[in-house]
This record gives sequence, structure tokens and C-alpha cells, in this order.
Amino acid sequence: MKKSEKKGIWFYGLSGSGKTYASKILAKKMKNSILIDGDDVRKLLSQDLGYSSHDRKIQIKRIFGITKIVLKSNLFPIISTVYMNKYISKNLKKNKVHLVKINRDLKKIMKKHKTYKNKKNVVGKDIKLQPIKSTQIFNSGEKSFCKNIMKLIK
Repeated sequence: MKKSEKKGIWFYGLSGSGKTYASKILAKKMKNSILIDGDDVRKLLSQDLGYSSHDRKIQIKRIFGITKIVLKSNLFPIISTVYMNKYISKNLKKNKVHLVKINRDLKKIMKKHKTYKNKKNVVGKDIKLQPIKSTQIFNSGEKSFCKNIMKLIK
């Protein structure tokens, strides 16, 4: 997808992979952008949902709905969620929102991140992500990660 075709970017990946960090880097560089963070949506709009696979599907449908509203307002949404499925992926493509999976060393994440300790319904631990065709970026924790994020908007 060329830059001129991109109307938004949706990051997804495991907790602690760097989605929010990537979103904030892009938001500083993109005019007319708006951040839609899955954690914020859950706190403010989705208090009725838990973390099961079923609830996660509802959550990303809600976030996709917010994304469509933002697109109608001619803003550039920068979205970050843990979960993704093929249904939303296909709809993102139709709406010219670029899907990017952020990967990170799973062992390092599980040692450091509180999400993976004594919790159930954790994506990457109990809930497997569907294989989805998307751009893949590896977060090594180095400056190259930031450079790769910036390449997304060039």
C-alpha cells in the first residue's frame, strides 16, 4: 500500500510488544492523526467485556466501528490492539487501513510483563492469534525499531 493510499494504521501484537510506543511515535509525525488504543477503549467503552476470545472479538469490532467514524471525519487513525482476526483484517484492507503486526521475543515479554503472570485468557499464552497476512515488524528494543515504524508512513 502506498502512503497516499493509507488512511490509517492498525498495530496488533502481544502485550508488551511495543504497539503503544509505535503508535505514539507515528502520532507525533502524522498531522490529522488520532490514537485509538485498545486499552483505553476497554476502560472507557467496554467495561462490560472480559478477556475471552468471544469478548475480544466484540472489542475489536467496537474499535473498528470507532475507526470508521474517525475515517469519515477525514482523520488518520492509529490503532493498537492485542487481538486481531481475519474478519477485521479484511475490513481494514477495504477501508485502506494498513495492518501491522509487532513481534517481540516472547520469552523476554513473558518474564517482564505483568499480563503473563497468573492470568487467564491471555493472547499468546491461552488464546492463539489467527495467521493473518500483514506487515511484520520486529521490536528488538533498538533504534532500528523506530526507523522501521517511520518507514510505514514514507
